[in-house]
Amino acid sequence: MATARSRKKTEAPNQELIDDLKTWSRENGSTNDALVSELITDLEQMKDLASWASLPTIELLPPINSSKADRKITAANRIAIIRNILVFVPVALTWIAVSKATDAFGAYTAANKSSVVNFLEFWQNGYGVLASEWTIGHVAFLDFAIISAVIVLSLTVSFMEIQHKKILSTEVAQRENERMALGIRIHKYLETKKVSTPEVVNANVSASVRNLLATSKELAKTSKELSKDIKKVYR
Repeated sequence: MATARSRKKTEAPNQELIDDLKTWSRENGSTNDALVSELITDLEQMKDLASWASLPTIELLPPINSSKADRKITAANRIAIIRNILVFVPVALTWIAVSKATDAFGAYTAANKSSVVNFLEFWQNGYGVLASEWTIGHVAFLDFAIISAVIVLSLTVSFMEIQHKKILSTEVAQRENERMALGIRIHKYLETKKVSTPEVVNANVSASVRNLLATSKELAKTSKELSKDIKKVYR
């Protein structure tokens, strides 16, 4: 019992706010942010709070970092790079195959001058001169496989970009609302720690006077309308 009481006494009066700020900074990856660390330290030690109160607290909190969204778009960009490279592979592969088939066809016709062979037929069959991996059927199959992979990668990139936008519109928006709510709580707490300097007093007095004048105008307007209504009743 004594230990629990002593713990309560040593806790800062704003301990819940400090814990929420620590949790938020940890989830947002801002634990190493200099301003956040300094603010937490000053809140724990209850020092320099008047100085913090003069600053725009919400703007001091770092912007939202979504590691999940960042990982998603990073992976999508890498896949897109691979896809863009693969787009040119079928063209390069086909031209290499044409070069190999042309050289082999030239060697074949030189060795068999009496035979009449069509180039496409030679490219398809090879006739023992052209390696099977460079025949037109094999190269066409490889081109088809690569183009299919490009299509799959394109669909994957599109899907990941949609997921990235979805994360930004839901998770990041929700965490941004949490950031704003936390900033407002910190601001309200720090407002109570402001030092009553002549400038602050004058500003508060001016605000009160403006509010009083506005209220007086509304009361005068309401009174006039009420008088008109009363006169209509007694006519």
